[in-house]
Amino acid sequence: MRPMRRAVLPIAIAASTVALGGCFTTSADFADDAEEYIGSTVAIELGVSFESVECLPPESQDVGTVFECTAIDADGGAWTFDTKITEKNEITVTLDRSP
Repeated sequence: MRPMRRAVLPIAIAASTVALGGCFTTSADFADDAEEYIGSTVAIELGVSFESVECLPPESQDVGTVFECTAIDADGGAWTFDTKITEKNEITVTLDRSP
């Protein structure tokens, strides 16, 4: 697991951006870091506790690629996030749907 360097959080919780540390050798690296980020930083910003977070690996590592993440909260509610690769080592997570 690579440490995340910094997070830039907007005033609204609709989207959150994080610069990721390290080199990404597979698309699964983006999915793994997105899961960790959503389960920690995004959960805190939303004021919710997630029991699980799962992201589908992006089809490519190209800037602009979007992949989906789903989180399940403590009450069993499903949250959906659109995650976009915005720079070589940066993703933006946007809340798509909440329970």
